[in-house]
Amino acid sequence: MADIVEIKHKLNDRIIAVVEYLLPNGRKDGNEWRAGSTGGEKGKSLGVHLVGSKAGVWSDFSSSEGGDLVDLWMATRRMSLAPALEDISSWLGLSKPEPFRDPRPNYSRPEKPKCGKPANKAKAYLNARGIPDGILDVYRVGEHGDSIIFPFLLPDGTLALAKSRKAEDGAKPVPTAANCEPVLFGWQAIAPNAREIIITEGEIDALSWATYGHNATSVPFGGGKGGKQNWIENDFDRLQRFEKIYISTDMDPVGDEAAEEIASRLGRHRCLRVKLPRKDANKCLTEKITNEEMDACLRDAQGLDPDGLKRPSDFIDRVTYLFWPAEGDRIGYTMPMEGLRDKIHFRPAELTLWSGASGHGKSQILSDCIPTWIKQGSRVCIASLEMKGEQTLKRMSKQVGGVDRPTVGYLRRILTWLDEGLLLYERVGKAGVAPLLEVFDYAHAKYGCDQFIIDSLMRLGIAQDDYNGQEKAVFQIVDWAISKNVHMHLVAHSRKGGKDQGAPDTEDVKGAMEIGANAFNIITVWRNKLHEEKMKAAKTDEERLQLDEKPGVLVNIAKQRNGDYEGKKGLWFDQKTYRYHGTSNRNYWDRQLLDRVDRSLDEDQDGQNN
Repeated sequence: MADIVEIKHKLNDRIIAVVEYLLPNGRKDGNEWRAGSTGGEKGKSLGVHLVGSKAGVWSDFSSSEGGDLVDLWMATRRMSLAPALEDISSWLGLSKPEPFRDPRPNYSRPEKPKCGKPANKAKAYLNARGIPDGILDVYRVGEHGDSIIFPFLLPDGTLALAKSRKAEDGAKPVPTAANCEPVLFGWQAIAPNAREIIITEGEIDALSWATYGHNATSVPFGGGKGGKQNWIENDFDRLQRFEKIYISTDMDPVGDEAAEEIASRLGRHRCLRVKLPRKDANKCLTEKITNEEMDACLRDAQGLDPDGLKRPSDFIDRVTYLFWPAEGDRIGYTMPMEGLRDKIHFRPAELTLWSGASGHGKSQILSDCIPTWIKQGSRVCIASLEMKGEQTLKRMSKQVGGVDRPTVGYLRRILTWLDEGLLLYERVGKAGVAPLLEVFDYAHAKYGCDQFIIDSLMRLGIAQDDYNGQEKAVFQIVDWAISKNVHMHLVAHSRKGGKDQGAPDTEDVKGAMEIGANAFNIITVWRNKLHEEKMKAAKTDEERLQLDEKPGVLVNIAKQRNGDYEGKKGLWFDQKTYRYHGTSNRNYWDRQLLDRVDRSLDEDQDGQNN
């Protein structure tokens, strides 16, 4: 995954190879590469700086063309920006990782709104807000009765979404159809070779920035974070060509939340927060803020890089939140088992290590947690390096559906439900840490994944006795989780695993000592196989009932750096559903994940498919 900033750096790193490829008839002349023109013939009119702070900058004195190496590629290959970046990426060998499963739903395309060019109330209202007719034409704004129609067009002209609002103050724009693809408003007005773009919080704000003379778009559903910014996954690739992304959301906490979410996913290195003298761009326009003042706002826009050193008082709000979270907020995702739900939290920017002997169920318990996390609002990406994707989903389907063998219709509903929050990276075998984190980086940026699972450490291509390699790998994983503010789950084997040895402890994790030392949480799993043997050998119902009162699995919360609980908890395993429970009382085993519907509908669907 590479945006234009990274591509420019990589081109500059290989500048000699680039100019030889683009201008093969040119010649090195001191610190420059000389050619006749972008046509590539011999000559000296065109010069490309090869070293120093101007490396990559070129100019053709006969045609007044110039720019950087991306511009040179476009000029010599006769390409616009987007296809040029694809061509450059291919030449550089930059591949785009693709996840095994894509969680995006199937969107509906809305009917073309019945509207015309603004001529009456919509025109008068927008003109009064400072928007001239020329800008309305460029953005294809329409009018229907006393309503304004905002078309959300893709660059190829496809109508992805349309919104309508009354031409009066205080009116809220609403989509004209359901289940439409959320994208930025304004692609129809963005020049194909533009490298800078403004993202605002409302359609009229985008029109206002355009009135000031800038490429501007608007998010589809306002400020805030989380689901409000789901448009990113649909526009992610289209935004890769922009070097500077000016985030001009409203000057309020909701606008700040949106700016932080957008920057964290599109890349802090190219996102700049615009500080306006009024609440939003249209307020600036109607209150006669000048072009010069607005241009200065862009020049003075600040990066959204993480802050460095801070005073304790800078943390007042965050520390208060840890003690007194807002009602309905969660400080982290939790486990679904009775007795463990409030004992441990999987918080952002942390690593949880799951350990236990081979065959004792550590991956299976982790799998049993995933549907609950999705229900809680998480998006999870699994790198299951020991099991194929279909096998992973077979096990999880039993856990989601709460049945041993779901019908085809019910299975389809289960997997569709999992689409809401699950990605699988299918690569059975050994994988290096860096390539895997690149895939995770993509899943986080484009799809908003906030929990990641590596199963397992032994599949990262590091020898069992290479303790330095293991230490380095864990450092990379922890650093990445912290930098992206996500939670990472890492599965690792333990050194011991006998029938009667009990749940492993922190020092029993197999491998370098630093593996456990760098984990924020350590959860170990022990399966009591002697107990299982006794259950199988029981000859009477009374004997089986007595044995069933004892748990067959022991989970040890051996470490929780930022929590108050550490200890052991017995679990009961349901062989039919692969679910784990914190009580032997089966009255409490009904863990509802999917909305209840008439199961006969699933069976009817199966009958229609046969």
